[in-house]
Amino acid sequence: MSIVIEKILSDDIAFSLDDYVTDRVLFNYIEGARQYETSQFFSDHKHVIICRKENKDNVWIWTDSEIKDDKEAMISVANVVKNFATPNLQFFTKPEIAQTFSDMYALLSCDLNYQVKSEYSLGAYKFTSKKLPQTDEVSVLKYNKKFSDELYDFYMSLKDEFHWGDEKVKKMCDKYATLNTYLLLKNGDVKSVCVISDDDGDYSSIRSVATKTDERNKGYATILTNIASHNCEKGGSEKLMLYANNANLSAVSTFKKAGYELVGNIHLIKS
Repeated sequence: MSIVIEKILSDDIAFSLDDYVTDRVLFNYIEGARQYETSQFFSDHKHVIICRKENKDNVWIWTDSEIKDDKEAMISVANVVKNFATPNLQFFTKPEIAQTFSDMYALLSCDLNYQVKSEYSLGAYKFTSKKLPQTDEVSVLKYNKKFSDELYDFYMSLKDEFHWGDEKVKKMCDKYATLNTYLLLKNGDVKSVCVISDDDGDYSSIRSVATKTDERNKGYATILTNIASHNCEKGGSEKLMLYANNANLSAVSTFKKAGYELVGNIHLIKS
């Protein structure tokens, strides 16, 4: 099938496609990216959506089932992303198109090292829990301005692990202050932080969960993630979801215990 893919405005994307709607929890990233002015979108207005944040290495590719085995269509997709002219591009795709697209891109880019790295696949998880954990020894509060110093000190304690400089810590704290940020405290000290953002009218997603280094393996992240997710549901979020690297067994275990259920995988293609 011959398709013509062109750069489009984010508002032009046909989000009503039946196949796409069934995959929204998998590729909700695309909808979240519409909020950023630097996001670039490409589409044939029917079968393919390509999303890339400007000057970023990550490219998200969604296709419908009609062209998943269509090599000619995959060549068209590969030609578009090849023109990004950015080294070390990484692609996230549905598993059923991963191998075909990887083969086409490797040939067109003359980089035969491009392969499907299924061991680094992302899991898409949806919040399904109806139970709240016991919190006798800790408290969970939504962030407000009176916790600004505590939030800053919390991330300063993790900056080396996150490879953040002082300016990055301040920038991220300012950003998290505008989102649904929840704190788990014990004896007045912030032990863990969970950040949830609204991606569109139906979905919210976990953007960050972190715990102080010396407070880990105590169940704090599980308790906080569960309660924060429940609170967001009460606030009107119809569905909550997150992406987790399947190789990060600790994170996956935390999210499952917090009430998140795996609904599908997204494969990584890289050189």
